[in-house]
Amino acid sequence: MMNKIQVKELYEKMFASYPDVLTVEDATKLLGFKSQTAVIRRVHQHRIRSLKVGRSFMIPKEYLIDFLLDD
Repeated sequence: MMNKIQVKELYEKMFASYPDVLTVEDATKLLGFKSQTAVIRRVHQHRIRSLKVGRSFMIPKEYLIDFLLDD
């Protein structure tokens, strides 16, 4: 059984090819969700932390990893 630190390191390696800050579209693909609405819903529920840039949400990769670790 892996501890939380080991799992976090694994996610960081898995997501190394992605940019440090993701669009909702990138996050949707990375999480394997079918629609961007699923990611946006979790952003609005404050389950995925994000940054608001204009009318768009940007999600630092670190925030996405935190979501996966807490989920």
